[in-house]
Amino acid sequence: MTDAPHHYTDEKSRLRDLVSAKLLEIPPGSKQPVALPDVIFHHELDHFITDFQGSRAATLRLVEQPEWRQASCVFITPDNSTAYLRELALRQSKTVIMTTYGIRRGSVLITRAMVPNGQEEYASTLVGMERFGQSLMTIEDLEAAGAPDLMVTGVLAVSRAHGGRAGKGAGWFDAEWGIWGALNLTGPDTPVFGIAHDLQVVSEAFPLDPWDCHLNIITTPTETIRLPRLLQPHGILWDQFTTPAQRAWAAAIPYIRQLHVREFGKEFALSD
Repeated sequence: MTDAPHHYTDEKSRLRDLVSAKLLEIPPGSKQPVALPDVIFHHELDHFITDFQGSRAATLRLVEQPEWRQASCVFITPDNSTAYLRELALRQSKTVIMTTYGIRRGSVLITRAMVPNGQEEYASTLVGMERFGQSLMTIEDLEAAGAPDLMVTGVLAVSRAHGGRAGKGAGWFDAEWGIWGALNLTGPDTPVFGIAHDLQVVSEAFPLDPWDCHLNIITTPTETIRLPRLLQPHGILWDQFTTPAQRAWAAAIPYIRQLHVREFGKEFALSD
């Protein structure tokens, strides 16, 4: 018996599976796949944004970019592929802001002064960030921390055509972009970087949702891709939460609930 062919309902899902399969292949001359295993989820790439062979080269390419060199405060997602960048940011005395898993416990702000000498690598991990950093639990905390000079995210797949990205499908980075934008801490001129393996960069201009944030600069182990600035979504698109599942997803993020109270004077409801 053979499996029935998979019929995809959207192009993003197809590309996620296509790229995931390529990342799990073992290149000639190597003993492990391109994707590096997670300590908990191993190679279940629908659970996390994977680190990959060559990510250090992609990261070193990113820190050579003028936007990074000029930045003093950077937002970096809690992805496996961005861990080395968080470490380099601390070593370069940049202020780092990172959201906690699922944005459930807000964010963490960490500076070089908060990290004991010799602990920079540990401090760049998700556990180390929370061990040494300052918790930012409210939108007022985010405002007090100030605007990041740029934002960096990992990807599962990213389009060379328009900079649209496909992550795990959970929408965390789009939520982060929306939250910081709603607080006017990011805007059209905020650079958005992505770190990716060359296999993760696709040529397709796959359809994007209204809330999808575009990447402006992609760094891979072999190239730096600069894309035209396209119109980014701004703030929380409240009218896009149309199903119970979408509303439950939004309600689980404290920042979004707090923003709803600020904007509308009432709690975010799970149903209309």
